[in-house]
Amino acid sequence: MIRAVLLLAVLSVGCSERDKPVIKKEPAPPRRVVEPLSPGVRALPPHAIRVDGVGPYKLGASTAEVLDKLPSGPRIRQFTIPGIVHRDMLRGEDDAILVGAEPQGKAQFIAVVRGEIARTEAGIQVGSTREELERSLGAPLEEHERARDPRVVIPSKLDNAHVVVEDDRIAAIVLTPAVERAKEASVEHPCTRPAGDRAKRVFGVCLTNVGELVRAGNDELSVLGKDAEKVVTRLPVPGLVFGAALRNPLDGRDDLVAITRSDDGQTRTWTLIAYRLIDGKLMRVIEPATLYQITSANARWVGAELENVDLLIELVSRPDAIEVGGLLTTRIADKIGDIVVISPVPVGRRRAKGPPPEPGDAGVPDGGTQGSSNSERPAR
Repeated sequence: MIRAVLLLAVLSVGCSERDKPVIKKEPAPPRRVVEPLSPGVRALPPHAIRVDGVGPYKLGASTAEVLDKLPSGPRIRQFTIPGIVHRDMLRGEDDAILVGAEPQGKAQFIAVVRGEIARTEAGIQVGSTREELERSLGAPLEEHERARDPRVVIPSKLDNAHVVVEDDRIAAIVLTPAVERAKEASVEHPCTRPAGDRAKRVFGVCLTNVGELVRAGNDELSVLGKDAEKVVTRLPVPGLVFGAALRNPLDGRDDLVAITRSDDGQTRTWTLIAYRLIDGKLMRVIEPATLYQITSANARWVGAELENVDLLIELVSRPDAIEVGGLLTTRIADKIGDIVVISPVPVGRRRAKGPPPEPGDAGVPDGGTQGSSNSERPAR
């Protein structure tokens, strides 16, 4: 009897364990691992225009580093015109951003030639107006010992940017390495340049201690009195591109310089002429000096026609010479296609002790406010 009871108890326990529902355990979730960003992830436009570059494209970066940033793969070609430019050109963002480097060297300039691709923190970009540029980045930098084509603006708050302005709108922005700005000349000059008028192509110059105004246009430079009411003298300058005042750091006096361009259909030539007041007369201290020449064949080497190539000249005054450089542009339809920093060339000044017996002088009376017997006689 006892055995029967024990057997029944064992069987009942076994059945109860077997009848219990089986609870399935969920597998533990996998550990989440955050992978580092792939090196293939690239910054997207609009890129930021800063002192050191444009978005991921940095001044001073090696060619290999720049190529690694180009989203559409390597696009590099030589951009060479003998005596003017010799660069490796890297093109990014569908040709909207151009990077110029020394052959197999480092990035020397970065250019933006289209809108909506890059802008400054204040929103300045290709297509912005001159007024917007000045309001956001300050008035154009003015330096007595530097001068440039009026189409090039150096904003005072971003002074390593060369902003090309056409029809009062930005056509290109070119960043170059920062340069050490010249300190005030050690020789003081009692003259303050009179304020000019950009719209009328009038600029101030200190040919005398009083100061004068010069109007550039119609292939001549007209020296005016300080009150701009009377022409003191006229200097015919065929092919005039622009005129400017350029201070000689040796004595703090201004030279009156002119950049000209001639075109015979096969060759374009840019020339510099400089005048200085000597014994009351404007004398040439630099005879017409050829700066750069581009032929039709040269233009085709960079994929352009000669009529679509232009130079925007910039000048730096040195004690014994004027250093000439600037930008070369090519055009596609009505827009800039390429823009490149050109190689600088020096043009030496002639040391003149007095007015030599040569044609080409024009009288400027002391003070520049009254005429003289030869004040209307043009230079030849």
